[in-house]
Amino acid sequence: MKARQRDAERRAGAPDGDECARAARRNSARVAGAAALAAGALVAALAAPVQAQAAPANAVPDLPGVPADVQGLRGLQGPVVTYPTESPRDYPAGEVCTFPTHTEFPVSDLRMRTWTDSAGTPVVAIEDGPLLMKVTNVDSGRSIVRDISGTGVITYPTPDSYILSGNDWSAGFHTADRPVHNKWIVASTFMSVKVTTVGGGTSRELLALSGPYEDICTTLS
Repeated sequence: MKARQRDAERRAGAPDGDECARAARRNSARVAGAAALAAGALVAALAAPVQAQAAPANAVPDLPGVPADVQGLRGLQGPVVTYPTESPRDYPAGEVCTFPTHTEFPVSDLRMRTWTDSAGTPVVAIEDGPLLMKVTNVDSGRSIVRDISGTGVITYPTPDSYILSGNDWSAGFHTADRPVHNKWIVASTFMSVKVTTVGGGTSRELLALSGPYEDICTTLS
């Protein structure tokens, strides 16, 4: 009787118990497959790197010495690129060191990028490039060569002054400079110096100095 009922059900198109089980398994597989695809898509989306928003082409680089208020400053013009040169110079005895010195630059290939405000007034500049400095004690004839190819950041706090900050650069402090004077510092890690020119006279003020450094006056004495 039951066998005939199953035959009648198959002829009538009604699924028997085995077919119901197979259909349930197929539906379960389809649901599981869809869930796996969805989970895989979610994992892929979570694993994909977040694309950082590109900085504007004229953005000021984030370097030591660049003021925080300049980083997000809008409306800056530039950068204007120039190529400054370093010329030989002589200091008499007592000007920087106790002995007379002669300085020249066997390698000088500097680049300066300057950003200005809408009126064309400099706001910040960055100077970099190869620079070798040769300093000679004129009395003894002894010379040294130092690589000062660092990166310098220049800001302009007032119309008659600027601040130069950076690594691997050199500054000579003259007799009239305060508080540091009569030193010729080559800083490897970081140095910041304010240079002020008033009435034709220039003074230098050491603002910060960190890490190892050399005093050329001591080295050549």
